[in-house]
Amino acid sequence: MIAQKMWDDKYLSNADFAYIYPFFNSEQINNLEMKFLEMIQYNTHIKFSMYSKYYFELKSLFPEDFNLKPMDVYTLNRLENNTQFEMKKYSRTSLNNKKHGQNTIHVIN
Repeated sequence: MIAQKMWDDKYLSNADFAYIYPFFNSEQINNLEMKFLEMIQYNTHIKFSMYSKYYFELKSLFPEDFNLKPMDVYTLNRLENNTQFEMKKYSRTSLNNKKHGQNTIHVIN
């Protein structure tokens, strides 16, 4: 779910996941997501190669639900560079906040 939110331009919201998995409501999914992010210490960097692997495996199971085309090399590199930039920016912000005794919470909806 986190990888999908990071890599897809049009990602599913937690309400969409609640619809797909009706045994969870949106609030439960929000809580699970927050707990997961805390456990991985907000390290949400997912290599595109790993995401692509699972994306195309799922696509082979449900081709009618996956109408996106693979990214070209330029777009892939741009997204990878943006991810690295945001990770560095997040690390600096987190370190500065820790030095000043502040907690930082990042939410991905």
